[in-house]
Amino acid sequence: MSWFDDICDTVSSGFDTAVNLGSSVCETAKEAGEWAWDHREEIGEVVETVKEVVIENTPKDPLEY
Repeated sequence: MSWFDDICDTVSSGFDTAVNLGSSVCETAKEAGEWAWDHREEIGEVVETVKEVVIENTPKDPLEY
C-alpha cells in the first residue's frame, strides 16, 4: 500500500465518520424538535416565567449594578 492509499483511506474513514455523525445530529435535532412541538405550551409558560423574573430583577437604572 502506498502513502497515497493511506491518505485516501484516512480521508474516506473521516468522511464516513462525518456522515454518520451528521446523520446522528440530524436525527437528534428532529427528535428534539418533535418533543418541543409536543410540549410547546409548557415551554411557553416557562419562557413567560423567565421573562417575568428577568424583568423584575433588571435594574431600571443601568448604573444600579
